[in-house]
Amino acid sequence: MALAKKPVTGMKDITPQEMQIREYVMNQIKETYKSFGFSQIETPCVEHIENLTSKQGGDNEKLIFKILKRGEKLNLEQASGENDLVDSGLRYDLTLPLSRYYSNHAASLPNPFKALQMGSVWRADRPQKGRFRQFVQCDIDILGDATNLAEIELILATATALGRICPDNGFTVRINDRGILKGMALHCGFPEESMDQVFITLDKMDKIGFEGVEKELLDSGYGQDSVTAYLDLLRNVSKDGAGVRAWENSFQMCCLWRSAGIWPILWIRLERLQRPGSAWSSTLPCAGHVLLYGNHI
Repeated sequence: MALAKKPVTGMKDITPQEMQIREYVMNQIKETYKSFGFSQIETPCVEHIENLTSKQGGDNEKLIFKILKRGEKLNLEQASGENDLVDSGLRYDLTLPLSRYYSNHAASLPNPFKALQMGSVWRADRPQKGRFRQFVQCDIDILGDATNLAEIELILATATALGRICPDNGFTVRINDRGILKGMALHCGFPEESMDQVFITLDKMDKIGFEGVEKELLDSGYGQDSVTAYLDLLRNVSKDGAGVRAWENSFQMCCLWRSAGIWPILWIRLERLQRPGSAWSSTLPCAGHVLLYGNHI
């Protein structure tokens, strides 16, 4: 049989010239994060299938490269479905492996624990230009510290790393607070137990637009009035200071903030973030996790 020369669809060979650039960028990022005290860890590319399908990965759980059972464990005659044939799969991100890693090693790790991960992940997505089935992610996480100081450090570390690899600081840092989105959703009549599903759909806004989000929310069984009210709130705010002030002057939004117990601080757009050691005047919301990823780093 003749050798198939091209990589599997959605995968990519990397030439020596590309590898030099790739290694340089990755080293700049890792050195920066280590200077902030993050410790690099490594987790296996294969994870238990029950972890990968634990309803924590959103739509990524539909894109798992699953691995068949082997030997005596693979019983085709008694299998009633796909889940009876697989016992593991390739990781689709670095967050789930970190959760398992921390649960397993928490007793021997410092508190708080500042983790750095960089490695390949796999998603059985439809390949297209600039979008591969295997790509590199880089995560930094602070576990065991829920304060805004941890959030500030995550943002400063990431901005510093980007500043070392982006010419003329050509990047934007966008800050948001999940509590604001939750307050909006509750105000519009979404049940509290549905928040995760609503946010998974909302995360697709850049891909499918307002119309796509509206359709998916309606198809999920949410009421027309709730969906319309929620999307109207999102449509009527711009991503700048004027948009925030417009919300502050809205009686409806003031009631919303009061009921949610939060202050109107959202989508603060920082074109050039201050370097560590300089004055910091913004009040930062809480996120807990920073993800930096790309197809070619």
